Amino acid sequence: MATAAKSKRNLTASGTALAFSKKSLTAPKGQVQLVLTNKASIQHNVAIRGNGLAAKKGKVVGKNGVSTVTATVKPGKYTYYCSVPGHEKAGMKGTLTVPRPG
Repeated sequence: MATAAKSKRNLTASGTALAFSKKSLTAPKGQVQLVLTNKASIQHNVAIRGNGLAAKKGKVVGKNGVSTVTATVKPGKYTYYCSVPGHEKAGMKGTLTVPRPG
């Protein structure tokens, strides 16, 4: 039985700014994997929520760590963010758009 391919999107966190390398991403409907490589000296992770999806969170990692979150998405908009307290509020978030087919 064939399984649907996973759509992978990469992000980085670097320097001292509480921000991802990309403020917006686009992915097709289905399974999407967000991969955050933390180049910053403080801990971060990647999480996703929205459009009927309950929050899913990757592990919190230190410098040079990798945090991954996988979710099944349908057409609409989602928020990806760092769930470390205060980081999302400080601007460490972005929008994932899943366009409608056709």
